[in-house]
Amino acid sequence: MHVSPTTAALTLLLIVLCVATFGRLWMAMAAAIAATLSLNFFVLPPVGTFTIAEPENWVALFVFLVVAVMGSQLSAAAQARAREAARGALASTLLASLSHDLRTPLTAIGVAIGNLIETASEVERRQQAAVAVRELDRLNHVFEQILDMARIDAQAIAIESQWVTAADIIDAAVAYAGRSLDAHELAVNIESDAAVFVDPRLISSALAHLLENAARYSPLRSQIEVHGYVDADGIRVSVSDAGPGLPPGDIDRLFEPFFRGAIPQATAGSGMGLAIARGLLAAARGRIWAENREGGGARFWIAVPADSRPVAAPSV
Repeated sequence: MHVSPTTAALTLLLIVLCVATFGRLWMAMAAAIAATLSLNFFVLPPVGTFTIAEPENWVALFVFLVVAVMGSQLSAAAQARAREAARGALASTLLASLSHDLRTPLTAIGVAIGNLIETASEVERRQQAAVAVRELDRLNHVFEQILDMARIDAQAIAIESQWVTAADIIDAAVAYAGRSLDAHELAVNIESDAAVFVDPRLISSALAHLLENAARYSPLRSQIEVHGYVDADGIRVSVSDAGPGLPPGDIDRLFEPFFRGAIPQATAGSGMGLAIARGLLAAARGRIWAENREGGGARFWIAVPADSRPVAAPSV
């Protein structure tokens, strides 16, 4: 079957541009050279050799090679600009998101210290000192989130697995979440006392972010339910809240950095918590997902595959 040289050249050029779009520059350059040789060998007369009989075919082959290489370079440059633009969008989002979260505790600390200096009342001094300590804890938490995001982006999270139970992980997560749970009732249900071989620091930190998220979006004094169990596949833990639930259009984007969703934002937060939880779990080969509960509220799940074993009975 005779193939038009123009059709063959355009087809090969399209292949080169596809490689340039989805691959690296060296791949595109290699594809451009391979396409040029293929055009010479299979299309330009005499077919089946790398000899070029007509001078105008030399020109056509040279033009094809130049166009293919230039297209590869332009595509690679466009990808680089797109990555730079994405990083610049991420940086601006980070600054916009964190400016409030950093400014608020710093302002509160400044006011509290000023009041400590000016007041002569011992009761007021203690109250203002408590405010300063609370806001310092909040500020420290923001910086911990920034460091976690940096470690996740750099893929610099070390795994240190050990045998722990679901109760151990949940207790550590509750302690990490700290006072964010004070205004809520916490109901914990653990079905299994088996041990699982995981990194408890990563799992409990991820779970703590889910607890903080549930507290942030649930009405005061509402119940937050934690359900954990260990089986042959590993460990699973769910966190259920009594909040407004998840808009269907937001569920697929919940774990993107700084995504806050369509729910009215009357609460503080940087929008990093769920993204950090996903990154920590990914480092532990785990996953996280969310769903709406029947009757209202949201439920978040984490699952980490791991070996499990029964907990040894205490010796008498």
